[in-house]
Amino acid sequence: MMITVAKCAPQKFGHAIEHLESLANDLKTRAGAATTRHGIVATGEHTGQLILFQTYEEMNGIDRAFDVYEKSKAYKGLVHDLAISVTLRNILRIEDVGLKNPSSDVPAYGVATRAKSAGLELDRLRTAVPHFEKNGAMIFRYCTILTGPTAGHRLLVVGYPSMDAVEKTYDTLRGSAEYNAILETHEIEWRNIIRITG
Repeated sequence: MMITVAKCAPQKFGHAIEHLESLANDLKTRAGAATTRHGIVATGEHTGQLILFQTYEEMNGIDRAFDVYEKSKAYKGLVHDLAISVTLRNILRIEDVGLKNPSSDVPAYGVATRAKSAGLELDRLRTAVPHFEKNGAMIFRYCTILTGPTAGHRLLVVGYPSMDAVEKTYDTLRGSAEYNAILETHEIEWRNIIRITG
């Protein structure tokens, strides 16, 4: 998976989202992206910035994505016409945690949590997945960050249909033995909300 975060003037968000839609289509058709999601970061260090998620079946897809950036009118529109500036780009490896029924629908919100852990602790993560599922999680991505100053840290990205579903999930997790066991091995660095736009 590749995540890109970029600054954009708020008055240009409408045009930026249109360009991101076109870019997402380019990445699917020309780079083979399995999924793409984009939105606006609502909390934390990058509040008010655009975010683009791309997932690929293999790392070669990321190489193809950079080729798409060079030729895509949508990408050129973002960079040249709207003057966005990339503030963060990371490549991540998605770990299989066994979400039983992931949805192909577009979530309304995403919650991204970055943490440090000595090991993957996949078995512990899998025990908590049902708590997310029962409260409406549509996608569940547990990743290892491969690039940048936080390489080796973990990123959990979960998509939800509403803020109500987010609240219910964390209310449930607080009283969950499985989740509290995860906190014994994962040091949470931050948790942020993303408003998904497509």
